[in-house]
Amino acid sequence: MAPNTERRQVSFPQLEYPLFREAQPKSAQHWLKAKRMQDGAEDLWRIHDSLYDLTDFVSSHPGGSHWIAVTKGTDITEAFETHHLKGIAESLLPNYYIRKATKPRNQPFTFKEDGFYKTLKLKVMDQIQSIPKDARKKSDFITDSLLLALIVLAPLSCWGWTQSFIIGASLTLMTSYVLSSVVTCAHNYFHRGDNWRMYIFNLAGSSFSDWRVSHSMSHHLHTNTAQDLEISMVEPFLQFIPYKDKPIWAQMAAFYYPIVYATSLLSIMGHELILSATNHEGKTLTWKNLIPFLIPTWMYIMGGLPLHWTILLWLVTLVPASFFFVFYGLTAGHHNHRNFFEGDVPRDENIDWGIHQLDAICERSDYAGNHFKSITRFGDHALHHLFPTLDHAELKYLYPVLLEHCEKFDFQFKTNTFYETVINASKQLIRKRPNNFRDVKATK
Repeated sequence: MAPNTERRQVSFPQLEYPLFREAQPKSAQHWLKAKRMQDGAEDLWRIHDSLYDLTDFVSSHPGGSHWIAVTKGTDITEAFETHHLKGIAESLLPNYYIRKATKPRNQPFTFKEDGFYKTLKLKVMDQIQSIPKDARKKSDFITDSLLLALIVLAPLSCWGWTQSFIIGASLTLMTSYVLSSVVTCAHNYFHRGDNWRMYIFNLAGSSFSDWRVSHSMSHHLHTNTAQDLEISMVEPFLQFIPYKDKPIWAQMAAFYYPIVYATSLLSIMGHELILSATNHEGKTLTWKNLIPFLIPTWMYIMGGLPLHWTILLWLVTLVPASFFFVFYGLTAGHHNHRNFFEGDVPRDENIDWGIHQLDAICERSDYAGNHFKSITRFGDHALHHLFPTLDHAELKYLYPVLLEHCEKFDFQFKTNTFYETVINASKQLIRKRPNNFRDVKATK
């Protein structure tokens, strides 16, 4: 069935609805394809209302060529504004200017110089200078330690099953938790320039390359809107959008979401391999597809179990790892009945990007100051969304600036505890009635 080109978003009816949002398979490639058709970038790169040809800049981009190469033909305004905190990118951009765009932006977000986000960004750029230079080493240490623990525990779990059920099950559960934790740590690294730790993300069967699109570009920049691919990917099983016709079985998802959580990584891995093998929208098999199989190979070499039992144990290990990964991901702060979602009434048809981000986040207050929880459970989430290229170890130094800025704009920074977040996520799955943000303060 051909996509409906006349359909409009509910919260922002002046904007076109993402063309392939309901198309199967739901993929990063389909999301980019729709943007190329709807963003008015004319096979160039669009930033605000100007078009640029970044072809000659792809190979020299400090963050790696992938960020620029895959976004050709799309509007990259939000990524440009939020990923660059040194002022260098803004000075280079005029060198690649081609012409003005002829079509209005298909996004509701603004970046006014005196608005919430741009003024906050200036304060943060100044505050970054006072962050300890070795702060990132804390994240590196945690990530590397967890990776080493995984290398030890994976074959040890094989040995455990030769001893007893209790030992085997305990070591397998420990391996699962460590795998989930180190993969979440890797999320800290694929947001940034190319580095070796970003490849750790693929150990659980996912693709950091695709997640740079579905997570970094779609979810991070268009949080809880119709353009948020992470919201659409879990449908129809988890319907977080307050659809008026949401069926009762979907509202009762709290009773079955543990099954969805526990099987997600296996589903994602199969999805990744099938799309790569079938050349879905140009996606191909590469050496990176072999990374998930390093763990079972290592388990087989060092664990002492027959091949078929090793493979089975690896697949079993992925189940609780998947539950931990998705559980902490979907309680990071977005899936809350107090937050903005597509279908709700926004503050305005055009809204400051930073204010929208905070409308779509309710921070877990009990994670504050705990760096291990932050980097292994998607913590400090509001600041991470506002400044995604900063290391998780650096975010805690920015809270005074953020809170002072919210007070200046008379903006309420929402918080709750982790346990409240779990409950509120279930309330959001039930919710069908739209929230009204129209009369809330802080509209710049």
